[in-house]
Order: sequence, then structure tokens, then C-alpha cells
Amino acid sequence: MTRLESWLAQATRKLSRDSAAQVRNEIEQHYELAREAAMNTGATMDEADRSAVAALGDPETANCQYRKVLLTSSEASMLRKGNSEANFFCSRPWMKWAMLGIPLATLIGGAYEIRHGRMDAARDMISVAIGMSMLFLLPYLPIYTLVRGRIARAAKWTVLFAMFALIFGREALNWSWLLVSCLYPVFHVEWTRESIRRKLPMSQWPRQLYL
Repeated sequence: MTRLESWLAQATRKLSRDSAAQVRNEIEQHYELAREAAMNTGATMDEADRSAVAALGDPETANCQYRKVLLTSSEASMLRKGNSEANFFCSRPWMKWAMLGIPLATLIGGAYEIRHGRMDAARDMISVAIGMSMLFLLPYLPIYTLVRGRIARAAKWTVLFAMFALIFGREALNWSWLLVSCLYPVFHVEWTRESIRRKLPMSQWPRQLYL
């Protein structure tokens, strides 16, 4: 492995394939210009190579900077999975009704509990039904603008927190560990999507980034 290849391997660590290719193309151009300039001043090929690689700076520092502005491999993977899931559900219209049927069935269960006087169980089931409805319904709403996306995400988190508040009431703080464990996957996805939104221009946003 040459010095340049070693530098690039460190600088492109954890970047997506396209991001790594972009970095390699830009760095190789800078490297060639710096190497040429060094050789024009009388440096040997080895000295010019050392000088050109040194001029690129620290690869670990460069990697940190690249990961702030370019897609990482995990972010690119999330986009691919999200697009695959969207295609799966869009190509199967019956899935929409099946998913919406889950919170509806839970809501009916809550009504059944009310009829039999079990109010605590009814409250829990209705709260869960509302929370699931928000998660399952969002992908089917006409959310294609920045403002609508922000409103939808604010509504989603408000409903989710309200759901847990209704279920646990005054004991919500004591059960906060359960809240964190249940919402962590959702929070992780939202955190990653927010990172992707900062890196991609809106013209390249797939539908999932608005949600």
C-alpha cells in the first residue's frame, strides 16, 4: 500500500461508497498537483511523494471533517433500507390497510374494555392505538415539504410522549427507563435522518426524510 492509499484508507473510513469515491477523486487531484510542484523544485520522486502526502494533513482529522458533511456508510444503509421498505409497501396496497388495522383493532379492544368497566386497561389500549396510528399513518399523508415535515415530526413526538404519560400517569418518571428503551429505536432513526437532511440538498431527499 502506498502512502497515498494508506492516507485515503484512514480518511475515508466509515464513509459511504459514493462519499469515499468523491473524497478519493478530490484528494488524488490535490496530491498530483502537490507532487508535481515538489518535483519541479528538484525533489526526488520519494521526497515528492512524502511532501505531497504530508500536505494533505492528518487523515484522522480529515475523516472527522468528511463525516460531518458527507454520507457515512450507516446513513447510506438507512436510506437504502428506507427506500426498499417504501417500495415494498407501495407495491402492496393491502399492506396499508393491514397496518392501519392494527391500531383500529387495539382501539376496538379499548372500547370493549370500557364496556366492561375496566377503565385502566381501556385507557392503556386507546393510548397505544393513538400512538401506533401516528407512526403507521404518517407515511401515507401528503408530506412533501419542509414545513409539513417539521409539523409531522413535532406531532409524532408529541403523541408518543403523551401516550406514555397517559399510560403511566404520575408513575411516568419511575417508568422512564421503559420510555427510553421503547423510544430509543425511533429516536436513533430520527437522529440519523436529521444528519442526512443536513448533508443532502432537498432536491435529493427521498420521501422518508420528510417524515
